[in-house]
Parts: sequence; C-alpha cells; structure tokens
Amino acid sequence: MSVGVPAQGAAPNSVPLKEPLAGLIDRAEPATGAYASVVDGFVIRANWNELQPQQEPGTNHGGALDTTAIDLALAAADAAGMSTRLRVVGGIHAPEWAKTLGGTSPIPWYSGGAVIGTIGRFWTAQYGDAYQNLQDRLAALYDDHPRLLDVVISRCATEFAEPYIRQTGQLNLNRPGLEAAGYTGAADDQCHHDEIDAHDVWERTRSYLAFNPYQRINEVTWTSSVDNQFTRQMIDYCRTSLGARCVLGNNSMYPDRPNNYYTMWAYIAAKGGPISYQTATADLVCGNLDPCPASAWNQTLELALTYRANAVELPRTRIGYTSWSLADVPPHYGLQHYDSLLEAAAG
Repeated sequence: MSVGVPAQGAAPNSVPLKEPLAGLIDRAEPATGAYASVVDGFVIRANWNELQPQQEPGTNHGGALDTTAIDLALAAADAAGMSTRLRVVGGIHAPEWAKTLGGTSPIPWYSGGAVIGTIGRFWTAQYGDAYQNLQDRLAALYDDHPRLLDVVISRCATEFAEPYIRQTGQLNLNRPGLEAAGYTGAADDQCHHDEIDAHDVWERTRSYLAFNPYQRINEVTWTSSVDNQFTRQMIDYCRTSLGARCVLGNNSMYPDRPNNYYTMWAYIAAKGGPISYQTATADLVCGNLDPCPASAWNQTLELALTYRANAVELPRTRIGYTSWSLADVPPHYGLQHYDSLLEAAAG
C-alpha cells in the first residue's frame, strides 16, 4: 500500500492528513517471507518506562526520549515498504517517576489473582501533564514520518493499552491501592476525555483508541458495573475532538463475545471509518485447536469486515497468522482475500 498520501478529513488547520492504516497488520513486528507482501503493516510497541526513563527535574514530565527502538522499527518499515502503528504502553509499563505523580508511591496492581506490577495515578492532572508532554515530543519527531500512520491513545490504561478495562474482577485486591491514592470515578471519566484531547497535537497522524464495554468503578460502594453508555459517549467524543484523525476500534475481536461487545461494534461501525480491530489471542480465535482451523480465523476476519474494519491486527504465535494460508483453500478464504477487502474498505 502507498503511504504519506493526503486523505479526506484533514485536521482542522487543513494540514494534509495521512491515509488510514489499512489491510492486515502484524501486532508485534514486520512480517517476513511470503507473508510480507500481504501483512504489510506492523505495530511498533514501546513501553513508556523504556522510552522516557528519567523525569525532567522540577517538572511533572519526563526528560529526554530514548527513541532507538522506534527509529530502528521505522527504518525497517522504510526498507520493507511497510506502514506502522505506534503503541506506547503505560499503566504497569509507565516510568517509576510517572507512577508517583500526584502522590508519593506507585499503586500495586492485581490481575489474575496476583500482583503484575504497579500503576500511577493516571486520573490526576500531574499524570496528564506528563502524558501530554510525551505526545508533544513524539509528535514533534514523527508526525511527518510517512511510514507512521497512527498512534495509540493509552494514558488511562492499567495492564494493556486498553483504557476502558479496569480488571474489575480483581477489585477487592485493587481497592486498597486505589482508595489510598484518592481514586474517583469522576476523575477517571475526565481522564478519558483528556487522553483524547492530548492527541490533538498529532496533526497529520491519526490516533487509534481501543474501546471496550467500560468497566466502571464506584469509589463510594467499591462495586463495579459495565457502562456501555459511557463507551458510546466516548466514541462520539473521540470523533468530535479529533474528527477523522480518530481511529475507532477494539483489541479483542472474535465471535465468542458477550452481546455488549456486539452492541459496541455495531455502534463503532455506524460511525464509519477509519475503523481498526485487533483479534483476540490466537488461542481464543482458534478455539485452542492446533493447527488453527481456517474456518475459525475466517470467522473472526469476516466479523471484522461486518463491523466495517479497514485494518486488523493479527496474532503472531505458533498457531497465529503465520500458520494460516495466504491463498484461498476452498471452501475457505486465504489472508490475501481479507487483506484486499480491508484495503478496499479504507477507500
């Protein structure tokens, strides 16, 4: 696919907007061999703690960036003629200095019944200042890079770059840290607005936001609920704030999802492109079968097309996409078929 071409829906100041990421995308690194011409986009993952390990003295933000990994990945994209998405991951991967902003110590964070790391007070203004500064610096470096087509919105994340997930199944374990840190639902709601606004600094490059049915935490009763209405409000807000620079999506697509996911996907689809999805893990997509049945991954990619995707991130594991056929093997389709349809959907 071509890159760096001005697209419809430019930023408000009429700076030419890059085209959306389109087709099949490797969620970890450049595809190789015969797959490289079909899966011709990839994700550049950078943990915030590695990208900006030190704080700028006397400020609420970080110091100099170490962009070595990003620069090497973009050089690889240039050499291969591929497009990229930049996913900077905060939450448990935020720098230690950022985890103390707005307080004194990081918050232990539980998932799966065990501590997986610590997080910062992502809902505070101080943490927001640090995230804004990070985006300012990254945009100054990469907004004009033709191979970088979108960046991920992730300030309000905890474990994954999925800001609407709060690991509420672990709320009894995470409550003490949140309560001591002064967490409120209202501040969390504001975080979701502010993280979107922080990406306005990207004038040519689009920003991707992974939505989920929002896992709301009530800090009065310390109970949780699923708030689909808030998710819909934030889908609307992303498009209102960033316009066509907002790429709507979800990072866990496969057929065996609760109805509230289908409702959310339908709401996203109704907004129109750009829309991008990431499949669930290969184990989930394939039903834990080895080898992965073509019928299984065909179903997931058909689902993405049904909900108007123009790009899909694929899993790279032993039963992931590198074990899937490029060409059609009737009655099933190959990856080439889906890549063509996704790129056509991008316009």
